[in-house]
Amino acid sequence: MKKMTEVVGLGGMLNGFRDLVKDDSSATFVGTPGFCTPFATFLAFPVREKRLAFVPGLEVEKTREMVATEYGMELGEATSPDADVVVILGGMAMPKIGVTIDEMASALEKIEHKKLIGVCFMGILEKAGWCTTPALDFDYVMNTTLMGEISAK
Repeated sequence: MKKMTEVVGLGGMLNGFRDLVKDDSSATFVGTPGFCTPFATFLAFPVREKRLAFVPGLEVEKTREMVATEYGMELGEATSPDADVVVILGGMAMPKIGVTIDEMASALEKIEHKKLIGVCFMGILEKAGWCTTPALDFDYVMNTTLMGEISAK
């Protein structure tokens, strides 16, 4: 994949994601329950006017809608996973989660979609080989590198 643009900080991540899905009316996030859920709700916030859904792991039948509330984005009722865009979150490619490329590809076959986007931190999708396999034909991959520090008095 060739680099399109630089993404800086969390605001850059949100703006970049919004730009990637600006012409789409719906998006479904696929991620690990717990770990990826807050990242899905984070990415969903700037596109909250779209129809949004979250698939926990590979359990397509457990898809929930994502709804904007006074508290931010929350998971709602059961819904269809079908969407214009499927967003695979990097937690799915983490070794300790144990999802294989073939398992992910099989799950994607159960979801009607036109575009596939990967969103990850620290290059996990690339490190796991998910960016170069024909089984996962990503249209875009957004990789963000986090750096920080902890200070004490």
